[in-house]
Amino acid sequence: MRNKKNIILVSVICILLFVAGTGLGLRLSSMKDKDNDNTQNSSFDINDYIEVGNYSSLKVSIAVTQDDIDAEIDDLRDQSTTYKKLNGTVKNGDMIYADIVGYVDGLRADDTCTRDYVEVGSGDWLDGFEEALIGRKTGTTAEFTVSIPMGTFGNSDIDGHNVQYKVKIEYICGDEIVPEYNDKFVQSISEYKTTKEYEKYLKKELLKENQEDRAEYAWDELLEICKVKKYPDDMMESARTIVMQGYYGMAALYGTSVDEVFQTFGYNSEEDFRNSDLDELARDTVKENLVAMALSEKEGISYTEEDYNAVVDEEYSYNTEEYASKEDYEKINRKALEDETLIQVVKNWLADNVNFLTN
Repeated sequence: MRNKKNIILVSVICILLFVAGTGLGLRLSSMKDKDNDNTQNSSFDINDYIEVGNYSSLKVSIAVTQDDIDAEIDDLRDQSTTYKKLNGTVKNGDMIYADIVGYVDGLRADDTCTRDYVEVGSGDWLDGFEEALIGRKTGTTAEFTVSIPMGTFGNSDIDGHNVQYKVKIEYICGDEIVPEYNDKFVQSISEYKTTKEYEKYLKKELLKENQEDRAEYAWDELLEICKVKKYPDDMMESARTIVMQGYYGMAALYGTSVDEVFQTFGYNSEEDFRNSDLDELARDTVKENLVAMALSEKEGISYTEEDYNAVVDEEYSYNTEEYASKEDYEKINRKALEDETLIQVVKNWLADNVNFLTN
């Protein structure tokens, strides 16, 4: 339903997380087979590239702070925020609440239907959607047609088609009405009677989440105490290329320009991104791979076929539309998937071998 820019944002973030986690096929094994500025065939040593900190003494805090609890409460208040309901004619800049129903070839398309807030003029929705609401009166239904770019809904019955929208404008949003955080509010959103009881519950739930994510906390701490001595040229070159391919892929998938994808992230253009943040992101990617390789060598950490297959299944689930089959996906991305699996088992090893502080 939302504009392709928002969909691109979410999709590219997923791809960049995969880039950071896998190195996307970056490997030093290939460097052992040829001369370059960084390695000498049989003399290759991972320790020439990365200095691993004293991870055996790591103490990783997963404690829940009052700030964490307050942030959760603020989010709950935001989710429960309502608006003063105003009548009138919709103009650019208004936020409205609307009942939205879409049809393809006369048939209701459930994926297009929702009740939601629309900020007119924000560009958050499909091209032409917000503009069609300007000048409409509250209580009336606007009817218009929007062309849906490929990849928007992930539904071939909708993507690439025209959708006939019927949008009933319920009201124009006035001032925010943010609920106070008190016992009454707690009772309205939960089974608890007082803020004290609810905060105790929140702390317990947040700690449970932190414990489940302890491998990620430990990994972040490990990266902080590791120092890259030098970045292998081959790995940096591959990292830059693959990072850029993620953006190019999104542009092709959603039928937009590469510059538009970069503008979604606040860059003026591809050149602006290349000149500002590309190398930093590539270095982060390479560092993660070096750290995982070094720790696996030091501790004798390896992964099983079951570990590898689990990663393949998960990553393929995000890429089913781009490949003919899981086998094709694995064949093309095998080294990337191997790298990702290694990082995952290293993280799991950390979760079992690092000291975690809960207070």
